[in-house]
Amino acid sequence: MCRALIKCKKCKRVVTRASLRDHHCGKVRCSTCQKYVKPENHQCYLQPVKAKKTRTAEEGNDLLNDDVAVENDVEDTKNLMFFDFECTQDDGKHVPNLCVVQNESGDEKVFSGPNTKDEFCEWMFQQENANTTFVAHNFQAYDGYFILQYLYKNGITPEIITRGAKILSLTVPEMNIKFIDSLCFIPMKLAAFPKTFGLTELQKGYFPHFFNRAENQDYVGPMPEAKFYDPDGMSTDDREKFYTWYSDQEQRQYEFDFQAEILRYCQSDVDILRRCCLEFRELFHQVTDVDPFASCLTIASACNLVFRKTFLQENTITVIPPCGYKPENKQSVIALKMLAWVAQRDNIAIRHARNHGEQRIDKYLVDGFNVETNTVWEIQGCLWHGCERCYARDTVNPINHMTMQDLKQRTLEKIQFLKDNGYNVVEIWTCDIESQLATEPEMKDFFDNFEISEPLEPRHAFFGGRTNATRLYYDVQPEEKIRYVDFCCLYPWCNKYGEYPIGHPEIITENFQPISDYFGLVKCSVLPPRALYHPVLPYRTQGKLMFPLCRTCADNLQQEPYHHSDAERTLHGTWVTLELEKALEKGYKLVRIDEVWHFPEHTDGLFKDYIDTFLKIKQEASGFPQGCDTDEKKGQYIADYAAKEGIQLDPRQIVKNPGLRALAKLMLDSFWGKFAQRPNMTKVKIISDPAEYFDLLSSDQINVTDANFINDELIEVHFENVDQFVEADGKTNVVIAAFTTAHARLKLYGVLEQLNRRVLYFDTDSAIYVSKEDEWEPPTGSYLGQLTDELDGGYITTFVSGGPKNYAYESSTDKTVCKDRGITLNYRTQQHVNFDVMSDMVRGEGPERVTVNIPYKINRDTKEKSVKTRSENKDYRIVYNKRVIVNNFDTLPYGF
Repeated sequence: MCRALIKCKKCKRVVTRASLRDHHCGKVRCSTCQKYVKPENHQCYLQPVKAKKTRTAEEGNDLLNDDVAVENDVEDTKNLMFFDFECTQDDGKHVPNLCVVQNESGDEKVFSGPNTKDEFCEWMFQQENANTTFVAHNFQAYDGYFILQYLYKNGITPEIITRGAKILSLTVPEMNIKFIDSLCFIPMKLAAFPKTFGLTELQKGYFPHFFNRAENQDYVGPMPEAKFYDPDGMSTDDREKFYTWYSDQEQRQYEFDFQAEILRYCQSDVDILRRCCLEFRELFHQVTDVDPFASCLTIASACNLVFRKTFLQENTITVIPPCGYKPENKQSVIALKMLAWVAQRDNIAIRHARNHGEQRIDKYLVDGFNVETNTVWEIQGCLWHGCERCYARDTVNPINHMTMQDLKQRTLEKIQFLKDNGYNVVEIWTCDIESQLATEPEMKDFFDNFEISEPLEPRHAFFGGRTNATRLYYDVQPEEKIRYVDFCCLYPWCNKYGEYPIGHPEIITENFQPISDYFGLVKCSVLPPRALYHPVLPYRTQGKLMFPLCRTCADNLQQEPYHHSDAERTLHGTWVTLELEKALEKGYKLVRIDEVWHFPEHTDGLFKDYIDTFLKIKQEASGFPQGCDTDEKKGQYIADYAAKEGIQLDPRQIVKNPGLRALAKLMLDSFWGKFAQRPNMTKVKIISDPAEYFDLLSSDQINVTDANFINDELIEVHFENVDQFVEADGKTNVVIAAFTTAHARLKLYGVLEQLNRRVLYFDTDSAIYVSKEDEWEPPTGSYLGQLTDELDGGYITTFVSGGPKNYAYESSTDKTVCKDRGITLNYRTQQHVNFDVMSDMVRGEGPERVTVNIPYKINRDTKEKSVKTRSENKDYRIVYNKRVIVNNFDTLPYGF
């Protein structure tokens, strides 16, 4: 064909000349297991990472484009450096005027003045720093923007991995320099690092960031006014500590030397970052034999790598094909809808797969056939038949690995055969169908209402945690207390004790058995019961996760009572069998099953060894419990733990170690999320060649979602794969994620159904409820999956909620707590949004909305790659629409 490509004479497949020696007719190399397989029936599995491989930095760095977590399974031996910027913001725009960078030994370089960014970057991108990983805390949302500014201005094209507006990783391949964010591994404020890792001699200080202005650079004198430290932007407790410190400085008549102070502050931050990150890396490596900073971008990917390296058994967790197990079924649905539409429109009878079966003509099956007119209909899926308008001739079908040219030729041969044998042939391409649907409302309405089920999509069975308020306001009555409990390590409990599928599923589309005979996912329709205060099945609508008893009421957010028909109430969705069985137990009725993914093999020990390993470390690093001060008590504690968790603690290792405990807790809490990662993430490419840009725009395999013209030389292109060309991910499995969250919801439901109307609020792993004498109380304990008392024996006297993630309460000690997901509740905002305000608004005695001014809101400009501080107003309102509000601030599920 050309110097680079050649067509195999036997199978007609196009391959590169370099790979011809490894070519096997009818087979392709699987990117996950690396075996040569037949693509049409290959079923792959997550692969255990083999013996540790190491490569030198000179051998290069082949990062994958995975914008949530990336690991190479190969450790790059790189130097680490740690840095931090301090910035002026005279006009709101952040401009670095100091940078401190330290190597692993603590050797330091300082860059200062108005050219700080350029001078730092010019030094950084010298040959002496090749093969280095630079670490900053919150690099993704702050420091990374300044690095990109420099690179773009100087025409340097980095490789970047983003998540929305955040920069997870940035690499300059020419020098093998990489930037990562410590916040992605240690998700906490830098100020919390020293205590977390037991480095108590370190402490993050205070600095007047808003005093860092051009006119103050040479200031020496009394302490700057407290307002320059923005104490009102601190939490109430931190603000109190700050004023204690500030008053002490004033009493001492402390002389504030701006240049000395800003340098000392930045040096301290970098020192904390360096020492704690090195401690984290050392502990991680000791426990797992993995260097997280060398191989990964997030703690989730590090956990996943450790699992695959040490704990994963072969042929257990599957790689789910991105287009499903029967991708041709999606095409069949479109074909059947089109044939039914033509039959109705033209008032003719068309035989097809759904009535009398596809007509066979010699060696061919045809999509549709009318015997009276001797007419054949072929609904040509563009991907399967090589549509020349949608795909280039050399584009390779990702399922069967044939070129579009070969697929088109095969299609032409079939059409010609039919015509030669006297049949009238009508070809309809799916791209034409899509065009018609966009312009013909009657046809679109027919398609939308045609009763045929799309193939099961496993991601539709993946729902998040269950969060809502069921009572918006409650004052305790005599002999009542409001309790607040939460599960100890709920998701690790699910991973250790939950039943999970292993192996590939059987795809069942007919002759269905009772749900109890299946283990896996079910796409079906169910009719909820009436009068169930806590419904079982999750349902997505209006951008929310709800638990309704009526589909139509939930879809319309209908607060007024309305009696819908059973058909209007029926839920359509895909659920895990465990949750579906519980629903049937609570009175739900199965109306119709469309498809089942049944896993004959399943186990409750899939993740047990992983969880036990890090649970043991966490427990030992916590030290002995308070009061466990004799050999007898210590021995009993160890015996009790072994009896309950099946883990034998080593008394010699039971010593308080904050850093090790924090690491083990991260490994437990961050483990399962990687399995849920979407395979088709947005990718970013920096392009300097116009031809490459137009190749991306014209590609039939990707969709360009955004293009930012940085300057005359560079374009930042954001794109994602077309659905049919999404590659399989050998590190994820959304079915595992779906089972994890289903186990968690069922665990919480076990508490909700027993407390019933005494529940006031719940959030994934916790519940707030009314405790009454002589009524059932949820048992508490300190082991995995047991409920713990969040208030340490105290109780709540008044509770109020404006909806999910929005509540406040007053405790028996007169302490008030206020939580709101939409507003960062520091001292300033709590003057406007607090227990009293929320209580008044919920009870209808306050304003409909409260406007909160945030004077120093940091904004990122993704076009300019700049960081700016702006004043911003946020409106706080009570918007509750996940259930129906009734009398006495109670709520009922939709359709109750």
